[in-house]
Amino acid sequence: MVDLAAVELNFDGITYAKGASVLRQLVAFVGQDAFLAGVRAYFEKHAWGNTQLSDLLAALTEASGRDLSHFAAEWLQAAGVNTIWAEFDVDDAGNFSRFAIRQVAPAAWPTLRHHRLAVGLYSEQDGRLVRVHRAEVDIAGEVTELPELVGQPRPALILLNDDDLTYAKIRLDPLSLATVVNGFGKLDDALSRALCWGASWDMCRDAELPASDFVTLALSGVGVETDLTAVQGVLAQARTAIDYYAPRETRVDLNERFVAGLARLLKEAEPGSDHQLAFARALANAARSDAVVQLLQAWLAGHEAPQGLAVDTDLRWLILTNLARLGVAGDAEIDAELARDATARGAEQAAGARAAQPTAQAKAAAWLLTTEADDVPNETHFQVCVRFWQFEQEEVLRPYVQRYLDVAKAISEGADGWADRSSAIKQHVLGRLFPSPLADRPTLQLLDLWLQGTPLSDSVLRQVTEHRDDAERALRCQEAAVR
Repeated sequence: MVDLAAVELNFDGITYAKGASVLRQLVAFVGQDAFLAGVRAYFEKHAWGNTQLSDLLAALTEASGRDLSHFAAEWLQAAGVNTIWAEFDVDDAGNFSRFAIRQVAPAAWPTLRHHRLAVGLYSEQDGRLVRVHRAEVDIAGEVTELPELVGQPRPALILLNDDDLTYAKIRLDPLSLATVVNGFGKLDDALSRALCWGASWDMCRDAELPASDFVTLALSGVGVETDLTAVQGVLAQARTAIDYYAPRETRVDLNERFVAGLARLLKEAEPGSDHQLAFARALANAARSDAVVQLLQAWLAGHEAPQGLAVDTDLRWLILTNLARLGVAGDAEIDAELARDATARGAEQAAGARAAQPTAQAKAAAWLLTTEADDVPNETHFQVCVRFWQFEQEEVLRPYVQRYLDVAKAISEGADGWADRSSAIKQHVLGRLFPSPLADRPTLQLLDLWLQGTPLSDSVLRQVTEHRDDAERALRCQEAAVR
């Protein structure tokens, strides 16, 4: 990192996620006992001294006897993530006659890595999906044959990277995917479920699993998923799949199916549970129809809420914001709720609710507040940016595509007072005000022409191009679904 600006540019979520996963892979590659022995030797040898990464790798190599000469180059100096899947043949007896793992890398970062990983074979026993065999193996290169799995019965679920030892995207074969969709609740191990969730979501994002199928999986699995974080994450992913990855002409029907599933889950949830609240919040975010609007209005009025569901301040603001998004709640209702919750948090939520309204006046006020006002608290600014872009508001939002480009250029140049504003405010604008809901082919063509003709700072260019990539991904998913 050459300076603090470069650190700020590159310090993001992957810094934590990939770093932790690579450390786990290093432990798996050398073995836990050898890893601990190597680390002890490393600290003893270099006590009170300075070291380099090569010193640690040398200690681990000596303790384990494993060649780590490739590790730093592959895992720390090369970008990108590998995708792996199983290739196999099954004989007439239902046993594997061949089993291999294929590894690919993105064209832009074509590094095929050494991986130490586990292959889990899961079969149904007494109504549960049970791991009946596990093989921990080394893979390298494009294809790695695994003769140790030849002769094993072909199971209902083949789970690569079982126990999450390496950093890679995994693919499920058709039978394994069907097993997950139809029998997710039969998997007792939380980590195995998390890997299946992750694999399915990666397949959806990479246009290999239709958004409608992911929604089916989400509705079949979140009701039996015990990990609340997973439930909340999958519900958010289902929302993204409907809004961004499904073809536009299918979204209304898919959302109605999602709402029906959420209503069922809400009815079946334990009263007062965190799961019940998660389903209620997802239902509020999915509101489109008159029936759901009337239900949410009743909740705000203190009627018809499911037994045990606490319609507290946070849930009230979420409901009101979604009603504002639909144009059935306005400034009067927002003012009344703010009087009820006269706190800093209430003011932040009220600002977001106002920005969500589908009117030209609301959007103009929100844009002025986020791009020109100098005295807006960070969280208020964030809430307004998050709520500004909404689906089904294209008519009032279309002019802000060009305005976003103008503001991004000003931020890059430090013009119009942007040189004096905080990095958090700039990131809110560049990230949260990117016109994702309006991203179609003509919009991306406009953006590409602008990028070609507009010099940008590294930080602005990275944020704009990353969001452009997200939009391109969404269009690929939509287009794949209608082929």
